[in-house]
Amino acid sequence: MDLKGLRLNNLSGFYGGLFKVWGLLRRERPECCGSLFWLLRELVVRGSRFVCEVGPSLQQRLCEERILTLGQVVEVCGPRLDNAAGLASRLSLRSVRVVSLLLQSWKQQLSQSELALIAAHCNGLKSPNDNDSFPEMRCFPDLSCGESEQTPGASGQPVESPPGPDG
Repeated sequence: MDLKGLRLNNLSGFYGGLFKVWGLLRRERPECCGSLFWLLRELVVRGSRFVCEVGPSLQQRLCEERILTLGQVVEVCGPRLDNAAGLASRLSLRSVRVVSLLLQSWKQQLSQSELALIAAHCNGLKSPNDNDSFPEMRCFPDLSCGESEQTPGASGQPVESPPGPDG
């Protein structure tokens, strides 16, 4: 989850702290998701997988219209993510070109097997299984924020503790 631009001041202390700690981690996930259930729930705005570099105003429109997951995008745009005019209309945007570029970017971030899963779902051949396990994710400390690469742990590698007083 990308926390840049996210206002945390309206959250309780617990959730504000949780998001701050989450921002200190670098996350890695496998390229391909084998679960239709979790693929359709993948966030397209401020998520960890899909890049949404179209500016804060379009991100805000997506949030206001509650189009936050890949499944919601598929509902509006179809299984090939090619109905840019439909999404632009839903977002009350005039620029179909910008929306088309965004959809193309998201489509390029999907593997062929994931596109096939989405197509099978839209054609009624496959249903999401809510018993699918959560996709694998690895978290590493991201200590490189303003620090040199020689800082212990900045590379995400484990840091050895210095020997204690007993040697």
